Amino acid sequence: MSRNEGPESRISLRKPVITPMDSPVEGRPEPTGRERARSRWVTVEPVIVMAMVGYLCTVLVKPFYVKDTISHHYNYSETKNDTPCGGQDPGNDTIDNKIQSESSMWLLYLGVASGVPAMMSSIVFCTISDRLGRKLAMALPVIGFAFQAVVYVVTVHFKLPLAVLLAGEFVQGLTGGFGLLFAACISYITDATTEKQRTLRIVIAEMLTFLVSGLNQVAQGYLLTFGYLPSLAIAFGCNVIALLYIVIPLFLIETVDGQRSDSKGLLDVWRSMKRLLEFNENGRRWQMLLLDFFIFFVISQFVAYSSIFVLYGTAEPFCWTSFTAGIASALGFVLSSFGMLIGTKVLSYCLGEYWLMQISCLSMLAAFTATALAQSTLVIYIGTALGSLRAMSIPVARGILSKITQPDEIGATFSIVGCLESFSSFIANLAATSIYGSTVSFLPPLTFYVFAGATIIPMVTVLFLQVCWPRRKEYTRLEVNSCEN
Repeated sequence: MSRNEGPESRISLRKPVITPMDSPVEGRPEPTGRERARSRWVTVEPVIVMAMVGYLCTVLVKPFYVKDTISHHYNYSETKNDTPCGGQDPGNDTIDNKIQSESSMWLLYLGVASGVPAMMSSIVFCTISDRLGRKLAMALPVIGFAFQAVVYVVTVHFKLPLAVLLAGEFVQGLTGGFGLLFAACISYITDATTEKQRTLRIVIAEMLTFLVSGLNQVAQGYLLTFGYLPSLAIAFGCNVIALLYIVIPLFLIETVDGQRSDSKGLLDVWRSMKRLLEFNENGRRWQMLLLDFFIFFVISQFVAYSSIFVLYGTAEPFCWTSFTAGIASALGFVLSSFGMLIGTKVLSYCLGEYWLMQISCLSMLAAFTATALAQSTLVIYIGTALGSLRAMSIPVARGILSKITQPDEIGATFSIVGCLESFSSFIANLAATSIYGSTVSFLPPLTFYVFAGATIIPMVTVLFLQVCWPRRKEYTRLEVNSCEN
């Protein structure tokens, strides 16, 4: 036995060793978390659905509650039946513009309170999920959403100042926000799928966020007619359910096994990020940076569109009620969800991944332009239909990133994406609300024109990727080369 100790020890460093102590079944090692997760068709999808419902209940309440509070401050009420938004008194138009402007600025403050801390927390927590596990990175933002809902409930019930809402937004950002939650979910899907399955599973995950958003907004448009508290109660309940699903091992299997002792603190987060961008075989570094840059701009355009869409619709000439706003928002999300799934599946038979991204950018351009030119709700609906493929590029870009990334780099890769989502949301919300608040009195559609023009930036980025890095069917494993730039 002593003669075989050396070879056996060397073999154990290269591949798993089957021993009686490690294996409950003789001759077979115990399956890892990733292997057990790969045997399931449903993994993080319930987390995405429940957390998205809870998150969006609060998001939809926010603009209406802010606008109502400011309107009460001015002792102003809108007539929303057959008369214009400003009522019969022409002087009300000035007050209405002032309310629109102040509402957009308060939405900006709330966006800053959540967006700034989320930029750092998302990149830290998702990167260390490569060692501490994906479930922790999912649980933290869900806890933040639940706390945010509680703050909103207390503020609405006791009629506290709008500044109190900043506390809920800050904690929500400190726990990573939706950027961290979705980055952790995509990292989990990457762990639990093969490369062949991955893009479609990511598309389905993205589709669920849009579909649930649309259906939820229809329901919330109706619930808001009964007040804000029912929606906020649903937000809290859904986040609690999502948290229970995450923490109970029977429901969700951890895919990162036995690495908790490897954590080295925040310094190791920086080292993981450095290693991720250190190797540049076949130009991988620049390809990843350009894909991240593309995701940043596309998400910025999405957030910019959504951040002022409801406010834009509640003003003249549309004068939407909360129910109409819910229907209009829901239509955009539902059409985007089906456009994402069907468009990706059908168009991929004849077009490559980069061409899908280009078509998605053109769809985004059409949505912005039609909304800016609209003088009736019907034209906005037409623009929404034209933009049904606008979300298709995001899961496709994520899929490409996952295919050029090593398995132990997944958390770091998508932590960058999560950070970019938080940063882009912050920048887009800042830009959109600032432009809209400054121009609402003389040119309300200007924000849509500006972001329509900005669509050229992601289109040029994809063109550069098409020319320099045409997609390969297989990815060659990276080798460490100290002389590589």
